[in-house]
Amino acid sequence: MQFALEQAFFAIGESRPNPAVGAVVVKDGIVVGKGRTQRPGSAHAEVMALRDAGELARGASIFVTLEPCCHYGRTPPCTKAIIEAGIQKVYFAHSDPNPLVHGKSRKILEDAGIEVHEGEDACILACVEDCSNGESCTECRVFEFTSLSPQDRAAREAEGRAVFAEVERYFEAYDYFVRTKRTFVEVKSAISQDGFMGSVDASDKRLPLAITKQGANCWNHEFRAMSDAILVGAGTLLADNPGLDVRYAAGNNPVKIVWAGHHEFSADEISRLKIFSASDVKPIVFSCVAQPNLVNVADCVVLLHDSFAENWCAMVDDLSARGMHRLMVEPGAALARELFNDESRNLSQTQNAQPLWNRLDLWRSTDPSVDIALENLIESGAVKAGLEYPELPANIVAKESAVIGPDVLTVYYPG
Repeated sequence: MQFALEQAFFAIGESRPNPAVGAVVVKDGIVVGKGRTQRPGSAHAEVMALRDAGELARGASIFVTLEPCCHYGRTPPCTKAIIEAGIQKVYFAHSDPNPLVHGKSRKILEDAGIEVHEGEDACILACVEDCSNGESCTECRVFEFTSLSPQDRAAREAEGRAVFAEVERYFEAYDYFVRTKRTFVEVKSAISQDGFMGSVDASDKRLPLAITKQGANCWNHEFRAMSDAILVGAGTLLADNPGLDVRYAAGNNPVKIVWAGHHEFSADEISRLKIFSASDVKPIVFSCVAQPNLVNVADCVVLLHDSFAENWCAMVDDLSARGMHRLMVEPGAALARELFNDESRNLSQTQNAQPLWNRLDLWRSTDPSVDIALENLIESGAVKAGLEYPELPANIVAKESAVIGPDVLTVYYPG
């Protein structure tokens, strides 16, 4: 199932607005077919994996990250393809919230004589299915063991639960999109032990501050690969000149988005910024002012509302119409302050019944050397002061946490 999820990552951006799904066909412990969802109107992950397996699919098992579709749309039902291929067992990790599919596929498959497992149960069995009867497993070349002791079984069940949690995290944005028809906005930030996210020089220009170590950085790039789009504000773009690419994880680069606000980009700024010189898809710039210099290098959308909240919601409306499920936001201090501002939040909920953001991944370093280095820079005159992270809303809820090296991740949701 983990391998199927890896296939799904490479469908992000290709399959939009359809969910990015991965599938793997396994026979006698050997992967004989793999696939991911193609562009709308083309084959889904299950069909691609079955095509890859060919005749070896008969009597095999198929592992799918999302419940197979069971209705005619732009393509025939995947349940039909699974039945016709002679698949013996189906394991799917996440139930599709789409009412055309939800709960219906299992019955269709079972009525055809196929054994079906779903959810956490499917992920656990995906780790042990070839050896679940406790007998010698001489043909199992993938899992590389001959039988399951109680300790082995417990370890593999734990592995299955971890994979299930990862799949649930992966489809969180898709579930939200199906339910609300809106893009899921996930904010990622990093702060030092003393609460700083950067620094400013004598002219109040923002300067970057290296906070998280490589483990957290790799996690963040996995998150980028999971996102349809990634957004930074004009201040962050000018200070850091980021490429916003996926470098430490497997997957596609997200669409690059700039929140320009009231900053008009000059020709000189555009010439030196990586995001406007990349050879892939043009970035999208959302701006409250005209951007004449961006005509040939970006897709520019001018926002005409009076408040930040109104303009932000208009941007989310635009991304939702493009079929984007997840937007990753890496804000600077000014943009974070606007996102967490109670007045903006209350205005957005009054007008749209939606929050400005849906999830906050906040990394805090426990390494004191980050703040010591910042103090040394201030004492030397290289920087004027540290840039503090804005105060978080009082009613947000912390629901998850993790530790990677010296960096602690806390996941918050709006209250």
